Amino acid sequence: MFEAFVFICMLKDPTNCQTLQDTQGPYQRESQCVKRAYQIAVELPEWMPEYVAIRYKCDNKGTDV
Repeated sequence: MFEAFVFICMLKDPTNCQTLQDTQGPYQRESQCVKRAYQIAVELPEWMPEYVAIRYKCDNKGTDV
């Protein structure tokens, strides 16, 4: 299972950054997680116009036993 995280920084102050965690996951496949991370980045200006997406991470929260 993969969880999406998007690192964002403020446009006017690039030292003011934070990490957003996706609330729709986790995802079975990494490709689904990547797609969701890009979706978050595209929608970011609508919700947080003062921020820009810098990078993403799809963290593997393995549940294999």
